[in-house]
Amino acid sequence: MSKDSDFLIDLVKKANVLITDDLIIKAKDNEGDLVTNFDYEIEKYMIERIKEKYPGFTIVSEEFNENNKLTDNCFTIDPIDGTVNFSNGLPLWGIQVACIKNSQTIASVIYLPSLNELYYADESGAYLNNKKIHVNDYGINRGMYTVTAKDAIIGEIKMRELNKNNCNFCACINFAWVATGRLSGTMFRKDSLWDYIPGQFLVKQAGGVIYNESGSHVAANNKEFLETLKERASFNKYEEVKIVKKNN
Repeated sequence: MSKDSDFLIDLVKKANVLITDDLIIKAKDNEGDLVTNFDYEIEKYMIERIKEKYPGFTIVSEEFNENNKLTDNCFTIDPIDGTVNFSNGLPLWGIQVACIKNSQTIASVIYLPSLNELYYADESGAYLNNKKIHVNDYGINRGMYTVTAKDAIIGEIKMRELNKNNCNFCACINFAWVATGRLSGTMFRKDSLWDYIPGQFLVKQAGGVIYNESGSHVAANNKEFLETLKERASFNKYEEVKIVKKNN
């Protein structure tokens, strides 16, 4: 385990302790999205810890730094991914964070407290509760995949046409379960960096493949499955996530 992943694991575990029975839920927008007091408290705690340990690193996070851009050295933070699930007492939610150094993601953690599952990835591979994990080898006729999207239409393909072998949870769980072989692929239809960067790195380190273009972020167990997902969603080009230089 690297020093960076060790720090991230300690970070998410201690952040989770902040969650108590004193839950306050508010509407975040007019589209049914929710935010809780713990989204803010956890993110604030994580930002403070990161600034102490990694001074000078940029932070891209959902609640306080959503407009920041990726830089050569930065972190992404999602304090509670799946807030709607969390607010309604469903166990399908998680805390996720990633560390980027020299323009490369080098460590990420996805913690699912209600499921007692802690995923992390670094240069040595991907792990679930300290046991190494690997993507499955299923083909498109057997493997399950997920689509997470607010929009009802993906390209020219209606969502109902994508529902064969499809189920839907939340982004961090989707990516984590691809990495551990429970799912064969996932498609995330939003450009919020904190939602997909930790999970894509986890999948990649578990032997999977990833794809990014504006509005479409995919991870799969192999290239064949990835190409099939891209075709079903009318994707037609490869484009890596762009890292911008931080102004000195």
